[in-house]
Amino acid sequence: MCGFRDTFVTTPPYILCMKSMLFGIALLSIGSLAFGQSMMQSATKAGGTGSMMSSNTMTADPKVGAELRTAKSTGRKVIYTDIEAAKALAAKAPTVLFFAADWCPYCQADFKEINANGSRLGDITIVVVDYDKERELERTYGVTVQDTFVQIDAKGARLAAWNSGGVDGILAHVKSM
Repeated sequence: MCGFRDTFVTTPPYILCMKSMLFGIALLSIGSLAFGQSMMQSATKAGGTGSMMSSNTMTADPKVGAELRTAKSTGRKVIYTDIEAAKALAAKAPTVLFFAADWCPYCQADFKEINANGSRLGDITIVVVDYDKERELERTYGVTVQDTFVQIDAKGARLAAWNSGGVDGILAHVKSM
């Protein structure tokens, strides 16, 4: 009987249960709204826009990305010019196309690692491809998201593809020639 005693003899028990359930639902709804408003206010105070979806947890400064793209690496990192140049590199040593976007936080993390620890890659060449500009190349290799790595051979054929992982990911996925 929903925890009610026989003090309400004139009211049927199912009505009392429904009223108490509705009261509980109303309290939960009010609590949820208050929590949501609290989160929105804290996002605004933290420098956000007031939207929890646009919090700064997964954004990256594109200027930093552009700097990391062109920064010196301890390994063999070059900027993509055309597929023929990439094939020529692949004829000499393992070559990986890195489809990266300057605004991508995962790409920036990979750039930082490749720049700092690229020497661990040995003779592997990383060819940095601008994800936002090379749409035809993306279609050729089936790339649908930034932070994608594609190893190619001297004919330009795709040998392996994966997302993210930095230097360790490259070493784990690159096929020897």
